[in-house]
Amino acid sequence: MSYRENEKKLRFIITARSGYIKGNAWVIPEDGELNIGRDPTCSIIIDDPLISRHHCQLFISDDELIIRDLGSSNSTFVNGHPIKEKVLRPGDDIGVGSIVFSVGTVIPEGSVTGDETKKLRATRPIKIGAPVFIEGSPQNLFETGNPRTAEELAGLFLLARQLSQLYKVEDIINHALKVIQERFNPNIFCLIQFTQDPSQNYIYPKSATQAITSTPQLIQLLSQIREMPRGVLYPERFYKNGETVIRNTVIAPIALGKEVIGALVMMADTPHRFYEEADLEYLLAMAHTLAPYLRAAERMQQLEWENQRLISGGINFDPLIGDSKAIQKVRALARDCAHSDLCVLILGETGTGKELVARLIHNLSYRSQKKLVIVNCAAIPEELFESELFGHEKGAFTGAHATKIGLMEEANNGTLFLDEVGDLSLNHQARLLRAIETGTFRRVGGNSDIRVDVRVLSATNKDLPSEVSAGRFRRDLFHRLNAFVISIPPLRERIEDIALLADYFLQQVRRKYPVRATRFSSQALKWLENQPWHGNVRELRNLIERASIVAKNEEIQLQDLVTELSVYTPEKFPTLEELEKNHIIKALQQTQGNVVSAAEMLGIGKSTLYRKIAEYQINPSIYLNMK
Repeated sequence: MSYRENEKKLRFIITARSGYIKGNAWVIPEDGELNIGRDPTCSIIIDDPLISRHHCQLFISDDELIIRDLGSSNSTFVNGHPIKEKVLRPGDDIGVGSIVFSVGTVIPEGSVTGDETKKLRATRPIKIGAPVFIEGSPQNLFETGNPRTAEELAGLFLLARQLSQLYKVEDIINHALKVIQERFNPNIFCLIQFTQDPSQNYIYPKSATQAITSTPQLIQLLSQIREMPRGVLYPERFYKNGETVIRNTVIAPIALGKEVIGALVMMADTPHRFYEEADLEYLLAMAHTLAPYLRAAERMQQLEWENQRLISGGINFDPLIGDSKAIQKVRALARDCAHSDLCVLILGETGTGKELVARLIHNLSYRSQKKLVIVNCAAIPEELFESELFGHEKGAFTGAHATKIGLMEEANNGTLFLDEVGDLSLNHQARLLRAIETGTFRRVGGNSDIRVDVRVLSATNKDLPSEVSAGRFRRDLFHRLNAFVISIPPLRERIEDIALLADYFLQQVRRKYPVRATRFSSQALKWLENQPWHGNVRELRNLIERASIVAKNEEIQLQDLVTELSVYTPEKFPTLEELEKNHIIKALQQTQGNVVSAAEMLGIGKSTLYRKIAEYQINPSIYLNMK
């Protein structure tokens, strides 16, 4: 009975375990042969003087893998013994010159069923299309007495020592990725940091994003290991140029106990590499080594941000007001993306506080000690946009009497916030895209490039995908800006924040003006919570400011709000200064120009009223004897 009678359609694979081609793997063709030697016509060409031009040949016969020596000068060895021809089994070692190959097997989709969550062994075949989960607890790693254990432990010790000298999250991630590249040489590799919203997981490096997010099975596996931290080995088969290619994806959760904070992922295609359980075990060990250092760096950054907040007195460090789940999610996303240099696109209706979210991201970032430069793209005339954003040289155009530094240059080493970016013309979008991608630009009238280091945040209330489809917004700029997206919910979807916001705006007015109002009646608050707030937080703020000025008592009543809302439309709302001026004039009219009596009526000191009268250029004498 042949070895394969119980394993239908078993596919053999050989992997180089030593020499300069270490890690490369080849699938043995079912209807062909694989030749090894120095001749350019060989399937595996090895530049080794110990190897003959045509050294040996592997082929499948009667469902078994056969190796045949082709009259080589230095023989072909199987498990240390010279052979002429021999049937190979999974786990056998093939010695060809200074190179050692190991024999393995893979099983096509649908050929084997059963529990795939177990500890693998070198001779166990791997099923194509079926992920294998390994319980990768630290105490179980290397328990099989792998012959490379000493080497791997030394590598992990060196990794831990190097990580202990790094303090920034990005430095730790970059070093871990460097080690993965040097050891495993994968086609694609990345570190994923998990966020509360899986669709917003941060992927380092960004170039791996497409490979990760475009594979539904991989997304599902990442979701599974987030719930239960286990290592994953996931082989897939596809055809390239008529050849069978096996892609192995290896996933190792970065976990502290049961809390999974991220994952290491690497992929490789044959014949480039073929990963087995030993590779997964080592990646798991790397992830366990990395986890405490990554978490410590995250905590250190959070402490630094908290220290900045305390130093600043907490003023405007977190400008978002509210405790609803919706606003907490916005805060969490802002924290997740703050420590990176990713472009962030902030979406939301008019008046939801997009600029405040941009300020929060900047305040939480390592650029917080540098400038946050805000550009209102909708407010700058089209013909002046390039001059405002990039600056101009003296004499560049009529009226350019001196060199002007643009807003992008002003934001160097800081953050550039492009508000209402959806209103840019296509021509300006092209200039902006180039500046963001290259980090360079030229001033208007200039002949040399200026290089800057800026973090770009942008915001819009438009539906940018629809704008892209309509041809009004560049697709490449859209993909550049939305590397990380934060959507701010409208006020009507976070009703529980309205009372907090209303009180916050009232206290702001009290600090600025001598108003009587100190709180809201329950009826007034209930009415506020039932409004549609089409203008969102901005509309609420305007209403509270005006109601607090006209309120006659310490408690703002429903009629104070309703009167304001019914008398003034959003387009005709007067400013606070206008309201205050008119209120002072009414008091002077009722007291016939008597400033002392008017001050008592307004509930303020006469010196304060005299100052306000001078500020608003009011002449009290014209109200003398007025009836």
